[in-house]
Amino acid sequence: WSEEPVTLPDGEVVLLRSPQSTFGSPYTPFPGDLLSSPRVAPPVFGLGLLEAVPEEDIRARADEADSDNDGISGKANTVWDVVAAHEALGRFGWKAEQPTLLQQSAGAYNEDMGVTSPVFPSESTLGQPQYDGLQDDFELTDSILHAVAFYVRTLAVPARRGMGNEQVVRGEELFVAAKCDRCHVPEQRTAVDVAFPPLSNLRIFPYTDLLLHDMGPALSDHRPTYRAEGVEWRTPPLWGIGLTQVVNGHQNFLHDGRARSMLEAVLWHGGEAQQSSDAVRMMTTG
Repeated sequence: WSEEPVTLPDGEVVLLRSPQSTFGSPYTPFPGDLLSSPRVAPPVFGLGLLEAVPEEDIRARADEADSDNDGISGKANTVWDVVAAHEALGRFGWKAEQPTLLQQSAGAYNEDMGVTSPVFPSESTLGQPQYDGLQDDFELTDSILHAVAFYVRTLAVPARRGMGNEQVVRGEELFVAAKCDRCHVPEQRTAVDVAFPPLSNLRIFPYTDLLLHDMGPALSDHRPTYRAEGVEWRTPPLWGIGLTQVVNGHQNFLHDGRARSMLEAVLWHGGEAQQSSDAVRMMTTG
């Protein structure tokens, strides 16, 4: 890690760190155009609710040309749906690179653990020296894959806490004053789904628009993903974020875990979020 001190107007000094990655002793030569980007695993609760938000509602918030001149554009990612065999709206992942929870689950099995499935039947080592060349049966059955996707789809969001707390109420006011709610949109509504009532026609409060936003060069990984450019990241949901320390034992935020607190995460915001970051910088702790 490299660290750089940032002094806020009230005199507080915050150390902002960024990862410096090196690769040693590869088992095969890296291609000259290799693009790498560290990732931390995002929370997986409430994803079924986000999958149930109507596509037209998400796309309606996109404003790539910033036609309203508010400095916020927002862009929907268009990705490949392997099961449906056509392009689809990206919803999941740091760059909204996955269209469905089924594909995200199958992709995690394949890319993270090398487990094949009906969705991704090829070994992750295909084309590499350690590939065994065998045309094996799927290592993950279709029924187990769908069960895992169902499990992820139905994990509940933590209950909201401190709704009447004066400090919490004041925090919400400052959140809106800094215009953080322009991208971290508080409220969404799920589509009507008579086949699965638990996710149907609900008011939810995920604090995301599920769109890509330019976060500035400091957060760029220089690695495009479908329509997402290096500087663009999907707005992560904020619900349940106050329990990160309780559940994970750390508070490492942003795509690579560089931020060790919410304040550090905000101070890294640039690009479309620069005005909000600047507003937070001017706030005092009193």
